[in-house]
Amino acid sequence: MKEAIYLAGDFSGIQRYVLAVKSAGKAQAKRLRARSFLLELFEHAALWTIKEDLQIADNDVLVRGGGGFLIRIPLDTDTDRLEEIRSGLQRKLWDESGGEVQLSLGWAKTPLAARTCLEVEKRRTGAFRLRNGDSWNLENWSQPSLGKPCEVCRQAPGQQSVLDENEKVLHCRNCLQARKLGEKLTRYEWMRPGGDSVQALGVGFKHVNDQEPGAFRTGRWIPRQADSDKPLTFQEIAERARGDHRLAVLKADVDDMGCRVREVVREDTSYNRLRDFSYGLHEFFGHIIQESLEASWPLIYTLYAGGDDLLLVGPWDVVLDFAGSLAREFKAGPAKMYSPLTLSAGIALTPYRVPIRHAVERAEKLLELAKKRPGKNRCATLGADWEWKQHESVTGDGKRIANWIETGVVSRSLLYRLLCLVEGNDNLRSAHWTYQIERNGPQHHNGFRRWANNALNNLEHDEQRMSELAASLGYALLATRHRKGKRDD
Repeated sequence: MKEAIYLAGDFSGIQRYVLAVKSAGKAQAKRLRARSFLLELFEHAALWTIKEDLQIADNDVLVRGGGGFLIRIPLDTDTDRLEEIRSGLQRKLWDESGGEVQLSLGWAKTPLAARTCLEVEKRRTGAFRLRNGDSWNLENWSQPSLGKPCEVCRQAPGQQSVLDENEKVLHCRNCLQARKLGEKLTRYEWMRPGGDSVQALGVGFKHVNDQEPGAFRTGRWIPRQADSDKPLTFQEIAERARGDHRLAVLKADVDDMGCRVREVVREDTSYNRLRDFSYGLHEFFGHIIQESLEASWPLIYTLYAGGDDLLLVGPWDVVLDFAGSLAREFKAGPAKMYSPLTLSAGIALTPYRVPIRHAVERAEKLLELAKKRPGKNRCATLGADWEWKQHESVTGDGKRIANWIETGVVSRSLLYRLLCLVEGNDNLRSAHWTYQIERNGPQHHNGFRRWANNALNNLEHDEQRMSELAASLGYALLATRHRKGKRDD
């Protein structure tokens, strides 16, 4: 279509919806799994509804994934029909998500203008409930009392108590369905519209064993027990970490994605390159990385993957190693194919008993910190941030120092004092560093002495290297912190 209307869609409230679950052992993982899966189905259902209603070909879906899409539709499409589609999808989504997820649709004669209209519509979220044609819908201006609210989401009336970790937890209808769906998802890998396995936005989806025409892959890697093949709980995942039993939440996305999309649009007015660019990124985060997790990082759990976003959780040391692998795969894949393209990540460490949403919020702030640095293309964690080319050096030094502690070369107390020196504002920091090394360090261990001397050269002259040194020391202390009476294999 040389002339067309471009329909842009965006789901908002995604992170809040996925993470708004109570911390309750196994049930937390099931609900997170279910809500992440439902968000994917919402996107597929919205696209399928629009394509079926307007008879759109697959090639006219230019952008998809990450909670957004852009579709090319015929120029003579009745805008009243588009209004009906938008209103219908928004009402169904409101009912099925309890208003936690919102869908906005905007359209215009160019992709950039459609994005502008979409931003306007996002400011009118929920307007369809407050208006009835040209008048106000007063019935929806207030909601009835919740009574006893759902103890999982606190967004709807609780209807049924479910035994959860030896206590009864009151569930609303949506959270109860999400819990049941989470139990089934371990068996779902491929689905297609037209069935009764799962419902989303009024569209039925069928679970299929093999890829069929119109089918899409739903598989997200889930760590499992070796003997029973049951999904691991967050506690069991954390207990497989080295040293301290902590989880790490990794949040990563492509730098300056909006600017890159605008460049692609200007370079190719047919928008075929835009479609290839969007699908390539979605394939990388949604499928290639999932295959990599299954093959090489089986302890990492996928909370969300798609578009240009990635949200994972796993043992803290495993996630830090995976982050380096992710950067290398991205550089060799999308960054090489769609240059210039870079990736940044934030990694937050957390005890497994703390609700994951808190760690996600901190990971998001760390990601923002990484993106504020000149050039971006960085990882932020362990109280510092660095370029990806330094990642192996920082974590590698941490592992080497941890090995020195575990083999008795140095004591944890010495490393803790050194960390305090690096993080402090002592004007005599270099002198105190030398004193600690000479008094309490090994005298005849060449590896340790070389490391200490190299670190000393950076204490007063290189702030970036100092922050990386602190991160390596923090890594070593975490890796050698053991529960009383327990040690990791």
